[in-house]
Amino acid sequence: MNKLIATVEGIEESDVVTYIHVNSGDTKMQLIRSQRPKWLKVGDKVYCNFQEGSVCVSKDCPGKVSIENTLPVTLQCVRKNNSLCELTLKNSDFGEIISLITSSAYDKLELQEGCSATMLLRGTDIKIEPVEDPLKVGNA
Repeated sequence: MNKLIATVEGIEESDVVTYIHVNSGDTKMQLIRSQRPKWLKVGDKVYCNFQEGSVCVSKDCPGKVSIENTLPVTLQCVRKNNSLCELTLKNSDFGEIISLITSSAYDKLELQEGCSATMLLRGTDIKIEPVEDPLKVGNA
């Protein structure tokens, strides 16, 4: 499980979904929920959690895609067997992110350690939870 810390920058509610805009440093992501969590407000620090299998990778992503979050990464480390590859990706603001892709996809993309790539992550795949402030919890 990938777990990143970000700050809520904005919340857009509509009749259908809620868009939650978060950032960490200069890296921004958009989360999509059917409803706004009752506890959530702009300025909150939150954990953004997502499975390794939810992280897609592209080596050359020049065009538009239907996925909300496209982040620049560097491929740091690869563990590969006959069927799966575990990729350790590095983003300057979020740190290390783990992705699981098939070995055939890895070969097709011609990835190699040290190369630049794009991480793609759907906003619906990101779970959100509050970062508890120990001082506030102890004084509540």
